[in-house]
Amino acid sequence: MDFARGITAYGDPRNPALLFLHGIRLAGKIWEEHALALSDEFYVVTPDLPGHGALAELPFEIPVIDAFLAHIAATLTCGPPLVIGYSLGGYVAMRYATDLPEQTAGLLLAGCSTDIIGHRQMLYELSVKLSGQFSPAFLQSALAVFLRLTLPRHVAETIVPFRFNQHVFRASRKIVGGVRYSERLVTYSKPVLIVNGQWDVLFRPDEAKYARSARAQIAIMNGATHIAPLSCPAQFIAIVRAFAREVLGGRGASGLLN
Repeated sequence: MDFARGITAYGDPRNPALLFLHGIRLAGKIWEEHALALSDEFYVVTPDLPGHGALAELPFEIPVIDAFLAHIAATLTCGPPLVIGYSLGGYVAMRYATDLPEQTAGLLLAGCSTDIIGHRQMLYELSVKLSGQFSPAFLQSALAVFLRLTLPRHVAETIVPFRFNQHVFRASRKIVGGVRYSERLVTYSKPVLIVNGQWDVLFRPDEAKYARSARAQIAIMNGATHIAPLSCPAQFIAIVRAFAREVLGGRGASGLLN
């Protein structure tokens, strides 16, 4: 598979690596501002996940995702990266890291500290089923209106052009649904930081359980929602930089932001 066209990297490849994984219906481009800022100190890799962006034709399936991440580890980074996973990308990161812990230096998990089980899994399945009742064009238009009404303008204009992929939405159930990631993290011995927007009501319910299981620190972005990494980029960049210095080493390593 031609993975290379879906990967963008910033900085000196000899530096410690950061691997940013985006959420559903997004692409690696959402991390451009973050990558440019962090590339002064780290080698920053911002891929499009399979089923997204330049790799939209690839299936969003576990074997393909594993092969894709293995390709990045084998050809781009000089050592295990700190993986920054946002939303769906966070669940991808947790599954990958707990299956192959030696391939990661640590995890920063943003907007993904909820186990999608029980009634949450039922609601997720219902959302997938309902979305299948509408044409892709209608969903794209409806999402564009919703995003422009609910997100800061600069965030909406970044996100709106990305296409909704029903196949990815359906396939995502196998990664996020029915898995107790809070329990899987018990066996993961590398450093973990959980970052959430204060008002991310859907993805904070199991935050404390995740922190206990992973022996993780928690950073809350006050006043922010699920899109905290995108709506407050400077604050998120500072959090990533501080944690990356602790995990990977770097200039003037210091404590995390409050």
